[in-house]
Amino acid sequence: MKTSTVLKKLSMTAAGSASIALATMGTASASVIFDGGGPDQQNGNEMTAWVQAEDFILSQDIGTRLTDVHFWTLEAPGAWDGTLDYFVFANAGGQPASTPFAQGAGANVVKTATGNQTFGFNEYAYSFDLQTPLDLSANTTYWLGLHLSSNFDRDEIYWGTTTPGVGSTGQESFGGTFNNWSNNGRHHAFYLTGQKVPEPASVLGLLAIGALGAGAAWKRKLK
Repeated sequence: MKTSTVLKKLSMTAAGSASIALATMGTASASVIFDGGGPDQQNGNEMTAWVQAEDFILSQDIGTRLTDVHFWTLEAPGAWDGTLDYFVFANAGGQPASTPFAQGAGANVVKTATGNQTFGFNEYAYSFDLQTPLDLSANTTYWLGLHLSSNFDRDEIYWGTTTPGVGSTGQESFGGTFNNWSNNGRHHAFYLTGQKVPEPASVLGLLAIGALGAGAAWKRKLK
């Protein structure tokens, strides 16, 4: 076998080894990456005429891929029209930035009645997938925005509160213009699920392992 052919197979083997390792890491099951607290059936902030937002920080030592969102509402009967939009903002001086860096319609939305009621409103637990998983940095403040309507008419759906809450109190934007954020004075119940993302150093290590394995194979072929 010619040396050039061996080298070609060597590079393919190294790339294949690293690709398999990376693909395996990407299929890890989702776990809770941020817990903002469960519902307390005490209050809420309207999320059809407003976009409601809550801050969160991922404290892991490495980055995290956000895949799913879970939250609770208090709703008037028949209030939801089936629309769920999400937004992710950078932090800008203690409130969401004026433009989201990620947004979309929630996918695979699941809405479940909890059986609880507050002031005549029924409580529901929601979960949904992001349209595209989002890689986020550790120890960085982000804001999650939620809106549950196809328009900005008030339909009486409230993001349920939690006690005592994590981070800053929520922010809200009337009409979803994102240039009129104001403090809504409450913490809201939600948690996030996702996967850890390997650091660049880890990726390089996987490539090196693949190259070493291919090098050993090359030596065997030369013999």
